[in-house]
Amino acid sequence: MVSKNGSQVIEIIRYEDRYHEQAMEVLRKSFFLHETVCIGTEVNLTPQAQKDLEQLCHDVADDGVSMIAKHVPTGTVVGVSFNVLQTPRNPDNRSYFERFRDSKCTTDSSRELLQYMIAMDAKVNLFERYNISCLLEIMYLSTLPNYAGYGIATLLVEQSVRLAEKLKNATEVAIFNHTNSHLTQLRNPKRPQIVSGLFSSKISQRIGEKVGFTFVMEVQHSEFVFKDKTFAERVPDHPSSKIAVKFI
Repeated sequence: MVSKNGSQVIEIIRYEDRYHEQAMEVLRKSFFLHETVCIGTEVNLTPQAQKDLEQLCHDVADDGVSMIAKHVPTGTVVGVSFNVLQTPRNPDNRSYFERFRDSKCTTDSSRELLQYMIAMDAKVNLFERYNISCLLEIMYLSTLPNYAGYGIATLLVEQSVRLAEKLKNATEVAIFNHTNSHLTQLRNPKRPQIVSGLFSSKISQRIGEKVGFTFVMEVQHSEFVFKDKTFAERVPDHPSSKIAVKFI
């Protein structure tokens, strides 16, 4: 999908391994430094925590449902949406995010950010509420600062929703980056029934509204504390996170 906004010609395509380094650069220059929860957990001040989260994104990209925005004239990746296919977990087993927190997070900051994600997931069981067996979650959404204001993040969310629709209707399949570890999924592909997002700033919440998401829960950032300061104290302009769903 190609979009032209003023002088910017942007192509939204699915993530592949060859775009890994450029996609990580978007996170390093934007998401890790400016995203609300990254500031709340001091990921923005902790390079090793950022490396931990890069590993999370690398792992998540293996689901084959993440998207990138490429500036057509230069071939530069200017935006990313790291998405993940989620299914209900067995109550006796830890979730993927819990396992990652415990086994791959090496700093207090990265562990706390994963703990925030886990806590928000526990606020509402979307699988039970909507009687579904699979969803596509928009996990990390970011645009390079120089490309802010062109609607690139909105395009990424819109195209993520369209991909979910195609996966649901079996008109498209996930593109696995390491196929040897995904033979089971290829034989039994996951079919998302809704798209979910955890929008942690007023900016991302406006994007969710624009794309047609329904907000199902709001949680104040004063509830989350890291090193004796709440997220709300660290980022007063963005007082809450909202869990949202888009029906497809």
